[in-house]
Amino acid sequence: MRSFLSGLSGGGRPQGHPLLDALPGQTIIHTRVGARGTWTVTARGWVLHSRIQQLDGPTIGPAPEAAVGLRDDRVVGASIQEIELVDGHLALVLRGAQGPLRLSTVPGWQLDGPRGAQLQVAATGELTDQPPGAPLHATAEALAAHAGSARSGLEERLLALGREQWLHPGHVVEVLANAGALDDEEFTRRGPLLLARLLARGEIRAGFVTAGRFRPWSLPVAEIVEHIGTTWAALGGRAPGPDMIAWFELTEAGRDAIGPRGVRASAPGMSGYDSPGVVGAPSHRDRTSRHP
Repeated sequence: MRSFLSGLSGGGRPQGHPLLDALPGQTIIHTRVGARGTWTVTARGWVLHSRIQQLDGPTIGPAPEAAVGLRDDRVVGASIQEIELVDGHLALVLRGAQGPLRLSTVPGWQLDGPRGAQLQVAATGELTDQPPGAPLHATAEALAAHAGSARSGLEERLLALGREQWLHPGHVVEVLANAGALDDEEFTRRGPLLLARLLARGEIRAGFVTAGRFRPWSLPVAEIVEHIGTTWAALGGRAPGPDMIAWFELTEAGRDAIGPRGVRASAPGMSGYDSPGVVGAPSHRDRTSRHP
């Protein structure tokens, strides 16, 4: 990580950074709290981590109610409207179902993004950054290996689940758990891998669901695989579920792979999903619903 600024001496004046410019328009899909602080995760796999994150808004009471909690429904589903950085203090101006909110944190925070991007402000005020680098989950070698891979029993189970419903990451979690997966690291490692292999072989396609219709993304497989790996790692373990990361539909190749043993009887009753940073996807204003 290279040093960008040595200390912040804005004198109360707003400051900016190119990595922060990626956040407006993104939707928050998850929050978690642990011994080492609070994590807020966006739909494109960006993660804000700090010791504590506070909320301010017309419906927010005094502490401890002001602190961001686990799967905080005041924050999950809200879209980021603006970013404010003043002398190391970071604030996300949000628009959610409960009205306008402001999520803030003091120096001693870290923002992680796709492809190793990172922005960090230490408690002392020193700011360091790392721009995005090469793909981490969708290298040419990995994609070639996925495309030439033999179908596993777990992948066949996922395809079987997809006969009569659109798939989401929660189905991957279910299949892995039934196969004996236990710790979070195993779900984080194996979940994106299963989806990457199915995508690279052309047996499923990724997209979003809006108004009862599946709408595929018109993106290269490499970009989709990188997004899945990035966002699953940001969410961690078995957290990914409906309306997180992506929806998936079997292709003709996927149906042929498992044979004509079942057809979709009716459209699944799944909520709409705003695709995470995908070109041509509906904005948060067009979403039919948010993550439940």
